[in-house]
Amino acid sequence: MTETPATAPALPRDVLALGAILLAMMGLATWDQWAIWSTKEDYTFGYLVPVFSLYVLYERWESLSPLLRGDSPRGPDAPRWLRGLAATLTFLCLVMFALGAAGRAIFGTGVVATLAIAFGLMGVMLGAAFLAARGPDGAPSGVTRWRALGLLLFPAGIWIVSGPFLYLVDNQVKGPLLSMVTEVVAGVLRASGQEILVRGNILEFPNGQQVGIAEACSGIRSLSACVFVGAFLGALWVEGGFPGALIRRILLILAAGAAAVVLNIGRNIYLTFYAGEHGSKAIDLDFAGLAPGQEGFSALGTVHDLAGNVAMAGAFLVLLALVPLVNRLGRVQER
Repeated sequence: MTETPATAPALPRDVLALGAILLAMMGLATWDQWAIWSTKEDYTFGYLVPVFSLYVLYERWESLSPLLRGDSPRGPDAPRWLRGLAATLTFLCLVMFALGAAGRAIFGTGVVATLAIAFGLMGVMLGAAFLAARGPDGAPSGVTRWRALGLLLFPAGIWIVSGPFLYLVDNQVKGPLLSMVTEVVAGVLRASGQEILVRGNILEFPNGQQVGIAEACSGIRSLSACVFVGAFLGALWVEGGFPGALIRRILLILAAGAAAVVLNIGRNIYLTFYAGEHGSKAIDLDFAGLAPGQEGFSALGTVHDLAGNVAMAGAFLVLLALVPLVNRLGRVQER
């Protein structure tokens, strides 16, 4: 007599309804942040956020679904006060999201609406994961609740990078980052024997040639994109349990930001040397000296754009190389 394999229990209806609500909230957050992605060249990576968020959910579904169906191990539940606090914070985040959505619909795009929608979405997703977890007899263990929350950390938190990052980090660090890049580039040029005069964010050579370190050269574009990529790679490929995996993912994100800044400084040093040798306008031409639109203009773009693309690609390669190294941190080698 052959045994029929037991089928996994279906997801509870309230969990399915909650999932539908979260998908609708993600759709509204996409609509809100689309205005940033379509108008801010630094944030075109945002178009990938809904796709990557859903992909990570799909990739983790095999681990998440048992926690929502009640297939998780038995154990003591989280304290009642913690469950009450989680429910209260989740409700407040839902109210924040609703107010942000209403403000977005009435007044249009704005910092307050975007912050409210993004942080409200993140809070509701994490709170829902913590509260919706199930155990064999209905009540889950505290460990099950935290595991469910951890699995939704990237799909929920990545919405902060694609929108609010512009207001919370970008606008705050762009000026200081621009000044730092200018000083470092000037210092390297002086160390190489060049006589450089710094006027604000403009470097002037003795022959009168000037090179401006513009806001686009501050590195904020590669910084925001690398933080996004670092978070995504960490969510997929960083191994281990809590808290080791979380610490390694944070380290990878910090390394992503550092790689973006360092490679951008290298890019600006190269462009400044090139402009000093070929003239300040040469970086807006291709290597053959042709301007955009001229016949024979290089498909690689101008010297300025090519240097930026190489720096960005280099930062991504550095991140890929760092993943196996980060995975080894704090791990005991098996013999």
